[in-house]
Amino acid sequence: ERHARTLRAGAGRVLAQPVDVTNQPAVRRAVRSALRRFGRIDILINNAGIWDGDPFVKLKPSAWTRVIDTDLTSLFHVSQAVAPSMMRRRYGKIINISSTSGILVHPEGAAYGSAKAAVIHLTKIMAVELGPHGIRVNAIAPGLFRTDMTADVFADRAWVARRTRGIPLRRFGEPEDLEGLVVFLASRGSDYITGQTIVIDGGAVLV
Repeated sequence: ERHARTLRAGAGRVLAQPVDVTNQPAVRRAVRSALRRFGRIDILINNAGIWDGDPFVKLKPSAWTRVIDTDLTSLFHVSQAVAPSMMRRRYGKIINISSTSGILVHPEGAAYGSAKAAVIHLTKIMAVELGPHGIRVNAIAPGLFRTDMTADVFADRAWVARRTRGIPLRRFGEPEDLEGLVVFLASRGSDYITGQTIVIDGGAVLV
C-alpha cells in the first residue's frame, strides 16, 4: 500500500491486492479484478520466491512442497490466469524470475534449485506455445542479491568477503541492478527475444 500511494501521487492508476499466489482460485480472482479495473494486462512479472535449505537427506517433504509451490507452481497459476487475455490481444510480456541456483549446484538447495531450474525450462515451453499468440516469455536468473531473503547470509562478514572475491565485478547485486533488465524485457525493445534466460550476477557463473 505504501508503494501504491507513491505511484498514485504520480498520477498512476494502481490496484494493490494481497494474493496467495499458491492458491489458484485466489490468483484467478485477482487477475479478474485487474482486468476489470484496467481492461488488459500487458506485462506479468512472476517474482514470488522463498528459500528453505537443508541437506537433501534431511529435507522435509513439507519444506519441499512449500518451496516448489511458491517458486514454481505459483508461476504456473498466475501465467495460466493471465495468458488468455494476452492471447486475445495478441501481445504480452511474461518475465519469470529464476536464479543462478537453477544453473549451478548449491549444496542444501535441493528444493530451491530444482524449482528455479524448472522455471528456466518452463519459460522455454511457454515461449514456444505462446509465441504464435504474440506473447514473449523470458526469464531472469539473478545471482546472490542483497534482499530480505538473504539478510542472514550477508550478516556473516567473513563469508561476504570470501564470496566477493569469487565475483569478477567484486560486488554482490543490489535490487536496483535488476531495473534496467526488467524494463528492457518489458519494453518493445525486446520484442524479438523470447524463451531466453538472462543471467545477472556480476559474472559469478563464469568462474
